[in-house]
Parts: sequence; structure tokens; C-alpha cells
Amino acid sequence: MKYQLTELVKSLSKEEVRNFKLFTSKYKSKGTKALVSLFDIIRKGKMDEYDNEIVSMVLPNGTKNNYYRLKNRLIQEVEDSLADLYRKKDESFEVFRLLRLAKIFSYKSDYEKSKQYLNEAEKTALKLEDYASMHLIYKQYVALISNLSSINPVDYIQRKRKYNKIHQKIEENKFLIASVNYEMRVTNFSGKNQSVLDTLDNLLEQLQIMDELKDSTTMRFEIDQCVRQSLLQRREFALLAEYLEQTFERFSREGLFTKQYHRNKIVMLIWIINTTVKEKQYGKALVYVDILEKTLNEHSRLHYQQYFWLHQTSKFALNSYAGYNKKAVVIAEKALSEHSLAINHPHAMAYFISLSTIYYNDKNLNKALEYLSRITADAFFNTLPPVWKISLKIMEIIYHIEDENYNYAKNIYDNLKRSHRDLLKEDGYRREGMFLDILREIIQAARPFKNEKIMSKIHHFLDTYPDFEPAANEGINYNIWLSSKIKRTDYYSELIGR
Repeated sequence: MKYQLTELVKSLSKEEVRNFKLFTSKYKSKGTKALVSLFDIIRKGKMDEYDNEIVSMVLPNGTKNNYYRLKNRLIQEVEDSLADLYRKKDESFEVFRLLRLAKIFSYKSDYEKSKQYLNEAEKTALKLEDYASMHLIYKQYVALISNLSSINPVDYIQRKRKYNKIHQKIEENKFLIASVNYEMRVTNFSGKNQSVLDTLDNLLEQLQIMDELKDSTTMRFEIDQCVRQSLLQRREFALLAEYLEQTFERFSREGLFTKQYHRNKIVMLIWIINTTVKEKQYGKALVYVDILEKTLNEHSRLHYQQYFWLHQTSKFALNSYAGYNKKAVVIAEKALSEHSLAINHPHAMAYFISLSTIYYNDKNLNKALEYLSRITADAFFNTLPPVWKISLKIMEIIYHIEDENYNYAKNIYDNLKRSHRDLLKEDGYRREGMFLDILREIIQAARPFKNEKIMSKIHHFLDTYPDFEPAANEGINYNIWLSSKIKRTDYYSELIGR
């Protein structure tokens, strides 16, 4: 794969770079200086890894073949340093370490020692409820049978069957939950798919009758996930907020949030934040944002990188909802100045939409469009589900209306209607369809908010959809935007007044 080395090196966090340097200094050998030199050149972006000059820089007396070997060695050293770093962070890696040692002593014909390591691996896997690894463990036990008479094959075969059955059931449930998560994600949790609810109800019923897993911590977290997904899909936000806070407190009290389940703790906190935002409890949500920040720094920042941008999005968006929009802009821009965020990052879209919105609140249309365009002008936009394409293009139309660029707004409107004509006729998209019709009238009329026909449509829309739901599909809330126009008030003032 071309640029494999560059992509690998540039993906490293500061902690991972520091660990690589320590790792290479610990195992110094011939060529280490050239290795570190090549790493630094690529890390700092001074040269292309395929540039001919780089060969003479890192290997003055070397050939291209020497350089290619050095590149391959650097890839391996970086990968080994990552394995060394995360071995200390993730308990599940201990099972594989013990399995490797068991195999090594089997090669050495020290079968008793190999069995001891397998026993330790089995205990560790059971403690972690890592049933996937049990298959590998029993496979090695079976390999030892011909060399150790102390191993009763019947006993191990029965245990293997037992844990295979549990693992198979857990995997089936995970696949179902993953499919539910996908369906909900592509509709941005809008509750438009009844089949998702049916799947959740059936899955929850299955989980609760699995006797062999009734005391499993993993199963408790899976049941929790199904309950909250079900409440979210039904849009019962008040009940969901209460359930999440009580469950978080109970799981904390029972000590379930160990290092192994640290990710579950982070995810639950994110859910609490998002749900309390839906309930417009911004002060409480900000308290949980602080708890999330402390949690991300636990266990040597085990999942810090993965959830950093979600935390930052919650932090600045909540400050904006709470009336501190200027502060929100400072928080958001500070994070971007200190960390790079590519559009293909899983949380980039949420970040840029929210950042675009707070700049709109700040009446900075140029910046609002700039950050929105990072999504809409990128090839990534074409891969988005229709609900997101419609929502983002409506935001873009609003910005151009505000900028009095009506021709551009009309072009976007025409393309949107043409590409999603059938979808916008469906009941699930009636709100978007009604709002787009109003936008068309606003674009075409000279004085739209003095026009009785347009005003009648606006009032009908506001009567049909009177509620404001924070953090919904709409970056700019349609209801509040229309209200601010007919009242001749500022959008952000209208927003925080709700």
C-alpha cells in the first residue's frame, strides 16, 4: 500500500510518538539512528517518503534497496512499539501474551509449563468474559493431549462446547445490536423505522431469559444498551434521562466500570449528556461534560483519542445552548488549533456541523459556510444517508438566504428537490418537505415576510411543529429560524429563549 509508512507515522498521538522513541532507545541496534531520523523527517512532513533526496539524508552511503529495508523496519518498529504500549493499557491483551508463552514452551517440549500458561490464560479469559479467546485456548489444550496424560480430553471438550455456545449467543446479539445501531445512525436516531423497535424488543426479551449469562457483566451492559436504544427510538427522552442517570449511579456503586469496561462508562456518559441536552437541562449536561473529561483521562487515557472530539463537540455546543456562544467559539477553535481533524474521522461531521452552527449564531456567515463546506464539498458527502444530505443542504440554503445570495440558494434547492423528490413525499420527511416549500417561496418573493400567502404557510408550519428539540437533525432549527424571521429577532436570541 502506497504511503503506508507516512500514514502510520502521522496517525500517531504525542503519547505514541514518545513511546516509540523510548522503545527504539531501549532496543538500540545498528541502524537505529537512521531509523529515528527517517521517522522524524516523515513526522514533521519535511519530505515525501518516495523523494530520492531522502535516501542520501538518512543513509549517506546507502542504496535504494537499503532505504526500502529501512522503511520496512521502521513500519515494524512502530507497530511493535504500539503493541508494547497498548499491551499495558488493555487487559484483554494479557490472554494473547499467555497463549504465546504456552505455544513457546510447547515448542520447547516443556508441556507442563505450557499447560500452566494455558491455565492462566483460561482464568484470565473467564475473568474478562472473553469467550472468543476460549476457542484458541482449548485448541492448544487439545494439542497437548498427546503429550500430557494429565489432561482429560472429555473434560476439555465439554468445557469447549459450553463456552462455544455462550460465545455464539453473545455474537448473535452483538450482530443484532450492531445492525440496530446502524439503522438508527443512518436516520440520526429520528425514530422513523418501526422494524428497529421490533428488533430491539425481541432482542431484549432474548437477553433477559439467558440463564447461563444472568450474572455476566457483559450481558448487563448489553441489556442496558438495548433498553436505552429502545427508549431513544421511542423518543421517550425524560424516561431515558432518568434511566441513564440511575443506571450510571448503580453501575458505579457496584464497581462495574473497571478498566475492561471503561469504554462502556464513557459511552454511557455521552448518552447522559446528549439526553439531558434533549431535555434542555444544559447546566446538568455541563456537569456531566466535566465528568466525561475526567473519565477520559483515567486508565492512562485508554480511550482518550477515540472520544476526544465527541467530548469537545459536547463541550462547546453546550456552552452555546447555555448562552455562552463566544466562549463556545473559543473552545472549538482551540481544539482545532491543537489537534488535526480530517473529514473522514468518525466524529468530524458532528464537530463541523456544530462549529458551523455556533458561527451562524455569532452572525459570521463566512465561517459558518466554511465549516459546513468541509462536509458538503467533500466526496465524503456523497456517502452520507439521505437524511443527512437533506439536512445539510437545507442549512446551506439558509446560509445563502441570509447572505442574500438567492440564485445560489435556488440552485441548491432545485438540486435537492430533484435528487430526493420521492423521499420528500414520504410521511417521515413531511417536516423537511414543508420547510423546503417555504424556503422556495422566501427565495422567490421580494418581501416574503410581508406576503400573506407565505406567512400563512409559515404559521401553519409553526402550528404543526411547535416544539424545539435541541441536537436534532437540524443544525439550524427550522421552527426557531422561521419564528425569528416573523418576529424580526435574532436567531440565537430566539434559540436561547426557548
